[in-house]
Amino acid sequence: MANFTNEDLAFTGYSQTVDSNNPKNYNAVYVDKTEECEVIHFCNQFLERYKVPQTKASFQKVESFLQNSLLEHQVYREELLDWIASNWIKL
Repeated sequence: MANFTNEDLAFTGYSQTVDSNNPKNYNAVYVDKTEECEVIHFCNQFLERYKVPQTKASFQKVESFLQNSLLEHQVYREELLDWIASNWIKL
């Protein structure tokens, strides 16, 4: 199981605010690409779901795809996962 943390992120500037009155459902339909915890969960989720190397480099590659300008307006979890998987080798 992939278990990378904030120390493994390539990008900085994510929001670290978590509303304790409204815990995030990290399996929700939408992904908040500005929230550190959600980005970490999404990247780990991708590594677990797809047969890619379970390495820090792969974790950061998922993060880079997630922050790619081509996906700037995409927030649906399943569509993000599918797009990244489809473009894993291409980009």
